[in-house]
Amino acid sequence: MARRRKTQELRTTVRLGQLTVPLRIITERGRRATIASVRQRALYIRLPYGLDEAARKQRIAEMIAWAEQAAREKPDAFAHFAGPPEAARYMFWLGEEEFGIEVGKCAATHHKLEVRGERELYLALSTRDTRPNVTRVIPKLLARHFAVRELPRVAQRVHALNELHFQRPVRQVKLSDTYSRWGSCSHNGNINLATRLLLAPEPVLDAVIVHELAHLVHADHSPRFWAEVARALPEYKLYDAWLKEHGGKLRFTPTPVT
Repeated sequence: MARRRKTQELRTTVRLGQLTVPLRIITERGRRATIASVRQRALYIRLPYGLDEAARKQRIAEMIAWAEQAAREKPDAFAHFAGPPEAARYMFWLGEEEFGIEVGKCAATHHKLEVRGERELYLALSTRDTRPNVTRVIPKLLARHFAVRELPRVAQRVHALNELHFQRPVRQVKLSDTYSRWGSCSHNGNINLATRLLLAPEPVLDAVIVHELAHLVHADHSPRFWAEVARALPEYKLYDAWLKEHGGKLRFTPTPVT
């Protein structure tokens, strides 16, 4: 298979219903088909190199039409582009903890989050950010903050479940603000978990941890792997079903205080 190499990238926006969505149009050598994908940062359209202008415009239009239909049929897949409504104050719940969030502005080049009390946060949004839907950064800032806050607890849980069921070397545990997967496990024992699992019930978080730890025994998704998961957590299918039904709603989106 030919190696793909990016030759051009256009960054713009596209209107999908009521949303203004970042759009990245990437041209690649070695690519045969045109594809579109919804990622955390943007809607991506990847095109083969060598298309004439008419063919290029047609394929982009086809992919945008696909995105418009997908946004109507699966709005949760695009909800992260909206951001919460603008407000001077929000509330946010992590488990049974309630946090107050005050919002202001700053002239710095980047947005800031400050801890001003045990359960009080201050967000300073940069006035230099001219992108549409600037409140989109609020869930990202919250995800980053709570990942740092909760990582020691999650890492302790990973090591406890590993010791209980697998006894394999675990090198490092990370929380990442990703929407493409719930977790991953590297060959050298690094466990990476989606930060938004912090918003799920504890047994669901445990189920994902067990899934990733089982990859330390079997790297694939073979019958032997699933047998390993079932040995540690016989009811794992219940938690997989919970994530399929509710996972799209696990977002660090605060509630405006009116």
